Order: sequence, then structure tokens, then C-alpha cells
Amino acid sequence: MKYRILLLAVFIISFTACLENNTLKPTANGISLQLENGSTHIRFFTDGIVRIVHAPSTKISTRESLVVIKNQESVDLDYRQTEEYYEIESVSLLIRVNKENGHCAFIDQQGNILLKEKQHNFQRDTVMYDLCFNVRQKFELTDDEAIYGLGQHQDGIMNWRGDEVTLVQTNVHAVVPFLVSTRNYGLLWDNYSKTNFRDNDEGTEFWSEVADQIDYYFLSGTNMDDVISGYRDLTGHSPMFGKWAFGYWQSKERYVDAEDITNIASEYRKRSIPIDNIVQDWRYWALYDPNDPEASRKSARDLWSSMQFHPSTYPDPAKTLVDIHEQYNMHYMISIWPTVGRETQIFDELNANEQILPPETWSAAYLYDAYSEVGRNIYWKNIKNGLMNYGVDALWMDGTEPELGDQHYFNDSERLIKKFGNNVMGSMARYLNTYSLMTTKGVYENWRRDFPGKRVFILTRSGFAGQQRNAAVTWSGDINATWPVLRNQISAGLNFSMAGVPYWTMDIGAFFLHGHDRGYGEGTYQSHEDPSYRELYVRWFQFGAFCPIFRSHGTHTPREVWCFGEPGSITYESLLKFDHLRYRLLPYIYSTAWKVTNEGYTMMRGLAMDFSLDKRVLEINNQFLFGPFILVRPVTDEQYFPQAGIATREVKGVETYLPAGNTWFDFWNGKQYEGGQTVWQPTPLDIMPLYVKSGSIIPMGPFKQYAMEKPEDPIELRIYPGADASFVLYEDENDNYNYEKGQFATIQFLWNENEQTLTIGKRVGDFLGMLKIRTFNVIIVKENHGMGEGITKISDREVAYNGQKQIISFK
Repeated sequence: MKYRILLLAVFIISFTACLENNTLKPTANGISLQLENGSTHIRFFTDGIVRIVHAPSTKISTRESLVVIKNQESVDLDYRQTEEYYEIESVSLLIRVNKENGHCAFIDQQGNILLKEKQHNFQRDTVMYDLCFNVRQKFELTDDEAIYGLGQHQDGIMNWRGDEVTLVQTNVHAVVPFLVSTRNYGLLWDNYSKTNFRDNDEGTEFWSEVADQIDYYFLSGTNMDDVISGYRDLTGHSPMFGKWAFGYWQSKERYVDAEDITNIASEYRKRSIPIDNIVQDWRYWALYDPNDPEASRKSARDLWSSMQFHPSTYPDPAKTLVDIHEQYNMHYMISIWPTVGRETQIFDELNANEQILPPETWSAAYLYDAYSEVGRNIYWKNIKNGLMNYGVDALWMDGTEPELGDQHYFNDSERLIKKFGNNVMGSMARYLNTYSLMTTKGVYENWRRDFPGKRVFILTRSGFAGQQRNAAVTWSGDINATWPVLRNQISAGLNFSMAGVPYWTMDIGAFFLHGHDRGYGEGTYQSHEDPSYRELYVRWFQFGAFCPIFRSHGTHTPREVWCFGEPGSITYESLLKFDHLRYRLLPYIYSTAWKVTNEGYTMMRGLAMDFSLDKRVLEINNQFLFGPFILVRPVTDEQYFPQAGIATREVKGVETYLPAGNTWFDFWNGKQYEGGQTVWQPTPLDIMPLYVKSGSIIPMGPFKQYAMEKPEDPIELRIYPGADASFVLYEDENDNYNYEKGQFATIQFLWNENEQTLTIGKRVGDFLGMLKIRTFNVIIVKENHGMGEGITKISDREVAYNGQKQIISFK
């Protein structure tokens, strides 16, 4: 260490002695370079994560980052210079800095240039009376790399090369200014104002409207998972959800009162349709009088998001919640908004403490200042006293763009968000995209303090970098019921997940069904009886079963499973089949969720994450991996009941590209295909193509009605041979934070292809209620064996397991 300090001193003395216009200054973990027209500042946070700041003056802005929460680690660095460059090197990354202009190049340990700065500039401006700079940073990428992330967007783009996008929160767009490259690096753009991203022949650039400086983080890794894990290390890790959160969610706009929602819960249990969660949408806070709709509408506006149950809708909320929990074994989520009506107690309290932002919104309500700790605490206090204390399990935080009016389009949303003026930290132009980050922060932190034994679950319509640390799931907004929109949800969810925020969902079946370009059951409440919509809904439901969160919601028509056909019908049975499959996969899903928390893993995976060497996958926007092993190919075109045409019984099919380098098994029948080819598969309405790569282990649990109905025993352990495989089964107490104290258990499974042996490792860890003795029914998958529509027919070996290591031979 003394040698490195001496080397740095010599480095600085020798550099400053020969520079006329430039000054080099040492800093913790980096350097500051004073230039003729500004300065460049480099700070290593870890060996592979570095912050780059280009400032128009000699100083860095002291504004606090809302996104980055990690403190700098102590990093050993080597310093060198050439005639043109300064070089700073860690064990993972070399930064080469141009002496004249401060442009940086990022170089890996093999000497490959990963990314180069090309140009940066500052343009003085005044935005909403805020003296600032418009900033632009241009980069030079390699020709053959692909880039992903930037959040949830609705245009079907998977790889952002050659494209551009506006980064402004809307009803259906969620901004996460983080990119990940197939060259195994990432870039976090730490700016919260309106931002434009563009990639073309002239370079790749970010432009932001309001800034003091250019401020971004470069992250390097050994693969894309490693890069995203670094992003989580920098911005906060995603906590575990309760196991129930990975079951099925039933929602609609809306259940009108307590009787309505409990009747639906009862019907699910009578029909033995698996479900864990039921959702109360808006207006529970208001008068419900079907004989006086005008009085009901007025009450909804005046009492908007009061954080209280109205006695006409929930005469006894405590009893209702007890019934949902104890009689129906379900969890309960309720909708809340960041805007509150003038006739509410929460408005009076916020207003008295100067925590209300004008103007009045479309709902005749007012936005609270989520950038203020005072505002966040008042907001939470009312949620807790009026809702959480009755036993609410999850909060649906709607309209967090924040919403003033109809904000489906970038220009409208930008204009309306700016109308809120200034928050306690500054102008809404400067903080245009971060409202959801701040309001979920207040709820998460207060919930952890006041309900320490209950895992937080937040659903919200907006998102931003770092929001994963607040236990927040983003859904894709009020989308339309069309086949192209269904297809575009795939790339929307993938790029959101690859932007580092791992939990995403959507309205299965879409929110809107008619009006504008939406054409199912125009002007009626019977769209669910339209065969063409039923086909669309079934295909959407199948895709939803392989999203991180499995949730149905929408308006204009009922969304309960039985509304799409009676038992025995192809639509009803298809929905039930995929619902059961979701529950059987819970051991796989919950274990993957642990990888998300513990390793910074990504559950919903663009194919480039695992097969980047296969250039044919880079643009694929309608396939993905769910967890480490299951390739999902949703059906996104009408096949049997066209809206304009004649229904057909002829079996249709779709093509799926199987990435090179693996053998692939058809999940439904075990048939094997070599990778590197496109295969056609018939898709009757109850089949969505699923493939599993060779060298996979998938644990499947018993049939259940809800996630914690019974232990995951016996587990059907499916081995997909052809390559070595491993999987770690994770289990804990399901719905508290004891896992943070080490109270959980793991079991590792290893398949040795050469030896044809399965090793079940010694169980590691313990927790209250852990199953000590259990059964694994092992299946070595081959064509037409042990499959049968995902239901076990044959077990190759039944293994009794007591927690000790076992090796089972299948020779």
C-alpha cells in the first residue's frame, strides 16, 4: 500500500509539472482532472464499478443521488500516463483518460475497449426557473454488440441499437436509465429529468434537460448477470416477497363492496381454482349507492384515496379481512393513490403541513409531496391507521408517474408532471421521473418499521432505478386489448427486467377492451363472451403464468376464470391448466426469487443474457427464459377465432428459435431438438410452447389451492439430461424477514452427465417449521416419458431424504 501511495504521489507531481492548462488532483479511489473548459472526475466504487462526472466548472455538484446508496469501497489502483492519456487501473478495469478533453475509455483485463466516450457538452438553460444545463454525453460502441434495458416501453423494441426513446414516465412507460451490453458492461445514467436516448451511425448518446453536470456509472462484469448484480449492489438489493405473492392474483375494475369481493373469493374456493391474492380497486373509500350514481361519483371525488373504508362499501372491514384470510386463505391488496380528495382527513393533515402540490388532478384530488420526509410520514400514517391495521397484505400504489390527467403519451405526461411545480427538493422538471421511487421509499421504510414480521409488497404503475430496494413491482399500465399490444408486453417486461429491476407484471387480458382501437364488445360488459377475446385472454393468461408476478386485471368486462367458459370448455380448462402449472412450479420460482435477492439474479431473461454468442437471439422480442432453464414462447397472433373472419378448428402452430449450443426438450412431450434451429410446434388453445435446455433440473411441487396450503412434498424432480446440471432449492418461513437473520435452508442438486448420477447435497441451514423428512420423485426426462401435460405419470426413482447427502445412480 505504501508503494501505491508513493506511486500516486510521483504520478501527480510528474503530471502537474508538465501541464499548462490541466490540473490533476488525487481523490479517494480516483482522480479529478481540471480542464480548460470544466473538469472530469473519476471515482472507483468497487474494482468493477466507477463513477464518471464531467462538470462545466471545477467542482462537482453536492446534490444527493436518489438512486445510488452504496458507499465507496477501498480499491487498490495503479496509475500510469502516456503522452496522450492518464490511466487508472483496478484488478478488473482500466480507465484511459484523454489529457486534453477528459474523454474516458473503459478497457477490460484482456485489453478490449468495452466503451469509449466520444463527446460531451453543456448548454446553459433555465427550466421552470431552475438555472441548469442541458447535458449531452455521446459514446462509441462496437458494431456487433447489443444493448438492453432503459425500462418498460411499448414499441416492441428489444435491442436498442439503431433506435431511440424518450425517457419520461407515462401511464404505460416506466423509466429506468440503465443499459446492459452483450460486451458485459452496464451504464447507469444518474439524471432524473426528461432524457432522450439515441443510437445511430454517429454514436450512442444520452441527453438530459436539467442537470448540474454529466453523471453516470460504468459497471463491468464477467457476464450480464454479473453486471446487473453490480447495479443492485450500487442501488439496493431486492428483498424477498412472501411466497404467496408468486401465486395467482385476481383483480378487476372493480369489486364494488365487501360482499362482492368475498363472493368472488368464495367462488374460487368452491371451484378449486388455485389463487392466493384478491384485489380491491378504487372507490372503496366512497359512498356506494346503486340508486344514486351521481351521489356515489361525488363521494368518490370528494373522498378520493382517503385511506379509509367507507361504511357503505365495507361496513365491517375487520371481519371482511378476517374472512378473506381465514375462511378463504387469501391475501388482500388494496388500491391507493398519491392524490387525496379535499374532504379527507389526510388532505387536511398534509395541507396543514404544506405537503400538498397544486394543481387539482383529473380526480379533483391533490398530490402529496413524496420528496419530503414529512409528507411521506403523514401519507404512511394514514395508510397504516386506515388500512394496514385491518390486515391489508399488499398496497397497490396507482398513478405514481405522478398522474395529473391522461398521460399515455410522452409530451402530455411531461407537460402535466411539470404542472405540479416545485417539490421540497426542487422543480418537477429536475425530478421528473423519480416520484414513484420516493413514494415507494416512504411506504417501504415505514412498513418495515411498523410491521417488521410481514414482508412488504408494493405494486405501482411507474418505476425508476433503485426502486427494486423498496419491494416494488411495476406493471405495464392501462394497455389495450390487441394482439400487437400482447406481443409488445414481452419486450417491455424483458427490457424492464434487464434494466436491473427484477419484478414486473401486466394486466392479463389488457386494461381497456373497447374504445379507440380496442374492439371487443364495444359498449357492452360482455366482452368475455366474445370467442375472439377469449382466445386473446387465454394466450395472455398463458404468458402471465411465466411472468414474475401472475396477475389479471382490467375494466369493461369481468376477469374471473369462470367468466371465460364453463368447466369442460377449452377456454376454462386452458386457464385452469396454466394456473395449476404455475403452482406446481412454485419451488422453482421461489428458489429463483432467492437468487434475485441473494445474487442479484434476473428472473425474466432476454435470450441474450444466456446465449449472447448466438447472434440470432439478439433481436428476438417474443421469447425469453423464465428462470435459468425454461424457454417461453407466448402465442401472440389470433389462430382460431379471428375478429374479422370465420372460426376454424384446423390446428395452427408457431415457430420458435432454439438457441445454439444446447439440446432442447419440449416441455409437454419430452421430444428433443438440437439448438441453432427454428422449430414449428402445433398450438391448440391449451398449449403455449415451452422448452427446457439440456442440463436442467426443475423441481415441481404438488397440486395446491394456495401457496402455503401444504409443504412442497413430494417434489417431482425433473432432470433434463445431455449436460451437467445443478439447482439449489431454497425454503424459508414464507412471509417474514427471518431469512435476513439466516433462518432458511438450501438443498443443492447436481446431475453428472458422464456418470449418470444425481447428487442431493446435505441440507444447509434451518428454520422454524422446516420439513425434516421429505420425498423426491426423480424423473429423467425423455420423449413421451414422465410428462403428460405437465402432470407426473412415471417416477424413475423415489428418494426418501432426511437432510443428508445422497448419490443416486441411473446407469
